[in-house]
Amino acid sequence: MNNVLKKAVLRIDEPPHPTIEAIREVCQQLEVVKNRFSIENDPDLIECCIFEIEALRARYRYLLRTARQQGLSCQEKTHLWNE
Repeated sequence: MNNVLKKAVLRIDEPPHPTIEAIREVCQQLEVVKNRFSIENDPDLIECCIFEIEALRARYRYLLRTARQQGLSCQEKTHLWNE
């Protein structure tokens, strides 16, 4: 059980460099949270969605910046956020 917690906290199984798949995954997560945000009624859950969106946007910016530094590119020009 200790190893599972350690992997979750330290993300040992995650590759050190972002990939296009990681960027797509963050975009999918953002879409899920945005959909949940649009149907929530409780103020606390709305606030939770806002924090999740901001955290995912920060991760998205990080992944894009790192991918650019590595010279990665993608034919698709559709980004979820214009940054």
